[in-house]
Amino acid sequence: MKKSVELKKELETLRNEITALKDSGKIEEAHAKLNSLKDLENRIKEAETEEALTVMNKGNKVPLGTKEEMNVNRIYNRVLLGKSITEEEKQFLNAAGTPGQVEATDGKGGYLVPLEQFNQIKELRRNKVALKDYCNVLPVTSFKGTMPIESGTTGELIAFEELNEINKSDVDFAQVAYNVADYGDIIPISNTLLADEQANLTDYIGRRFIKKAINTENKKIIEILKTLTPVQATDYDAITTALNKELDPSISLNAKVFVNQTYFDVLDKVKDKQGRPLLGNSLQDETKKLFKGREIVILSDVQLEMNGTKAPVFVGDLEEFITFFDREGLELAVSTEAGFTKNATYIRAIERFDAKKVDKEAMKYLEIETA
Repeated sequence: MKKSVELKKELETLRNEITALKDSGKIEEAHAKLNSLKDLENRIKEAETEEALTVMNKGNKVPLGTKEEMNVNRIYNRVLLGKSITEEEKQFLNAAGTPGQVEATDGKGGYLVPLEQFNQIKELRRNKVALKDYCNVLPVTSFKGTMPIESGTTGELIAFEELNEINKSDVDFAQVAYNVADYGDIIPISNTLLADEQANLTDYIGRRFIKKAINTENKKIIEILKTLTPVQATDYDAITTALNKELDPSISLNAKVFVNQTYFDVLDKVKDKQGRPLLGNSLQDETKKLFKGREIVILSDVQLEMNGTKAPVFVGDLEEFITFFDREGLELAVSTEAGFTKNATYIRAIERFDAKKVDKEAMKYLEIETA
């Protein structure tokens, strides 16, 4: 007779004893036998598992194995059933070279050992200045198009004598063509992981996509900025000159100074003979610094790289310099069907945009020596 059948008979007898005790009002004695009942149920599950393994191996005409392998299976079954094992059995189970299921190898049982999981993913704080916010953002409804702009701004009214013909002129227009490109990313996530994780993974991925979108936009905008011819300079006086002479006064009035961390550190340390700092604080936002009343926008050294010991500095009005053609913004979508065969959920981000230089005179590019 199978061991599991014998144990089931014992279980039936024990259940009858407990019922009889309850019926006769002996509640405490009945309660005392519950632990024995639970232990017996676990022994039945263990016996049934061993018997199933034996049948499976015989059906495949594979020997059950050595005594050592059978011991491993018994230990593993006890772990699966939540039963305690001895220190000697635990050491044997944790030996990485042991045949069978071992705790030291994730795929062979290590995943059964609970791991502490914090309920929030630690996000690395990084600079997230979105240069798009400083551009002229123009929503568009098609992938291609043109934007007309005026050409030539130096025209004048012509003096004329009384009763004489007034001078006739025309208006010249240029146009900026845009061609929206698609930028995207897909992250597949195991549905099992989604069901078990406790760290707000999907929220984190959404924020991660936003960071990627900002990085993509900034890269495109910086590439356009660097199409300007850089003016070589030895110190920050070049910024003053650009504001005073090289930019149109109306552009200079709304100009901002775009620097990286290295050159901001240089500017932030400059003081006059009375010890007063070169940079001022914005009255609206004390965390922002001003150069002669113009806001300083700080980008990371990773985004705005040094050229040896020379720091790139852009001075001007980015809104006049670049138009950002935005096609529907950042689109986030989730699909459970796409990863059906892999039991996965796909999270997708797509952004469609183009950025074009519109007024090349609205920005000046300086390379300032820091050595």
